[in-house]
Amino acid sequence: MNKFNFTKFFIIIAIMLCPTMFYGQSKGNVKKMTFNDFEHYLYVSGDLGLGILSADNIGNSIKMNGHLGLGFQFDNILGAKLNLGYGGLNGKYNNAKISKLNYFESSLNLTINFVDIILGYDPDRKISVSPHFGIGQIQYRTEVQDNEGNTTFRTGFNDNKDGNVMGDGIGRRRVVASLPMGLEVNYDFTKNWSAFIDITATYTDTDALDGFVSGTNDWFTTANIGATYKLRDKANIFKHYNEYCNHWFASIEGGASFLFGDNNFNFNDIKGNGNIGIGYNFSNHYRIYTKLGYGIYAANQASNFTLKYADYYEVNINIAADIVGMIFGYNETRRIALYPHIGIGQMQYKSTTVFDNGKVVQYGYRNDAEYNNKGGGIFGRRVVMTVPLGAEFTYKINSHYEAFFDATVLYASSDILDGVTSGNSRDMRSTLNAGFRYKFNNSCYRVEEETAPVQEAPECITPEEIKEAIKKAIEDQEAVTAETIREAIENAIEDSVIYNQNFTNIVFPISKSEKLDSQTNIDAINRASQEMKQGSAVNKIIVEGYASPDGSKELNDRLAEERAKEAAELVKRELGTNVEIEINSKGADWDGLIKAIEGSDLENKNEIANEIRTSSNREQTLRKLMAEYPQIKDLLPQLRRAGVTITTVK
Repeated sequence: MNKFNFTKFFIIIAIMLCPTMFYGQSKGNVKKMTFNDFEHYLYVSGDLGLGILSADNIGNSIKMNGHLGLGFQFDNILGAKLNLGYGGLNGKYNNAKISKLNYFESSLNLTINFVDIILGYDPDRKISVSPHFGIGQIQYRTEVQDNEGNTTFRTGFNDNKDGNVMGDGIGRRRVVASLPMGLEVNYDFTKNWSAFIDITATYTDTDALDGFVSGTNDWFTTANIGATYKLRDKANIFKHYNEYCNHWFASIEGGASFLFGDNNFNFNDIKGNGNIGIGYNFSNHYRIYTKLGYGIYAANQASNFTLKYADYYEVNINIAADIVGMIFGYNETRRIALYPHIGIGQMQYKSTTVFDNGKVVQYGYRNDAEYNNKGGGIFGRRVVMTVPLGAEFTYKINSHYEAFFDATVLYASSDILDGVTSGNSRDMRSTLNAGFRYKFNNSCYRVEEETAPVQEAPECITPEEIKEAIKKAIEDQEAVTAETIREAIENAIEDSVIYNQNFTNIVFPISKSEKLDSQTNIDAINRASQEMKQGSAVNKIIVEGYASPDGSKELNDRLAEERAKEAAELVKRELGTNVEIEINSKGADWDGLIKAIEGSDLENKNEIANEIRTSSNREQTLRKLMAEYPQIKDLLPQLRRAGVTITTVK
């Protein structure tokens, strides 16, 4: 092969392979998204309906029931749902009737979309049919009376009337396992809202739910209607934040204290308590804290005993998580939060109980009286372990102060908080408190996302380099004519693959993701359309969504994603192409804001840009700067955009 032919061959091969190599290397670096991919989501639901008892009864009276649910849809087939409910049941017998039967229930269920199993996934399908089954528990109380009004069976009440058998549940209800199984039919009204009809039969691990023991366990059935709200991209439980804030806090609270032991509950026995606390809030949603407290409580049981006096010291450590923030995402401006919490601790108490027969029993006093039972705590107090379990509703007053309302049940490792040992269950002490919390200054951290290293594209040979190479070939081989060289250049350029990149920004209004009908900033789409008419084909489309940084983190992420999807729909519709579109949600456009500030006529623009660039809490810094320099607001509209890059090949 002579030198000219070798040079020509090398040039043409390099031109053909160079763009292929470039796009081949970059294509695998970004995860693709398509419009038909199923996206898992979190959802909440509520329902109301009717309940029917299926046990030893021969007649039924329908009662109401209802549920609140929290679920997660893993894919288009499988889901899991936690249900919490309350309801009533009723029944009649030949010589008796159920005078009272109500229950609390909780269950964890697996749901299966039967329609998608048969017909396949269709995101536009409105109706789904989902069998479900699960495991749970019910806490019930039942009373049966004969035709003369005499109580013949009584269980699950917090008293000793008529041979009542107390349980370990809420209000001394009886606790049994349950197996719910049923069918739910859903109809989707919108992307987020759906209505459903549910029929569930629940098997209970007891033969005494109806108040009669026959040797066969009891069932009950519910038929309910309800609604579901799909949180979709609003759910942030599994979301990773690039920025998170931590802070220390101190709290003080006080309120009511009352006992659930062997006593009959009486409002006159409600006493007081108070706590001080210190804790640490981390990763936006979570907190760990300790409390020190003091309180008093009282109790009595008619015709048996009176707890004359009891007080206690307590200390516990707790963990809590903000359910509102976990579901809807962190928002620095949100004022409300809900913190379920659980912990472990101890209380040191003393008590004096007087029985109706005149007997006196003391626990936790320092004296050596025969009727006193000393403990190992402060001043001889009795020491027991406690497990506090509760929930706190918080209202944010300003950046440093919060008001809160807390309801807590403390399970004690003792049956003698009230001075009486019954053997039925451990005693519980409850508090209902209101308080204030002071938050110390936030410490915010920004986690830089790891990005794949950018691979440099191989250098491509340009037409100018072709000419130089051919010129050198001419010098080396005089036998080649000018006409031959001209033909070689034309052939090389004609045979080469020509890539054109067209870019534009589609700008959106504030807090919106819908495009305006009057939008005219689609030059790249128009240019690509013209190139297609001239024989070019669309090779690649990249859409990147952005939001201006003045909004909240979760709002910016949602808007950026929705803008990218809306712009992708526009491109797909205008070009009429089936090329897969690469969609990237970039969130708040901090880099764009910094560049806009540096290119503006703002006074101290370089200092402003550098302050934002180096801040550990950019949102807070931006709010401060916008108050000082209102002109920054004029730079924000250009950042509410979707960048569209369309590559055509000819």
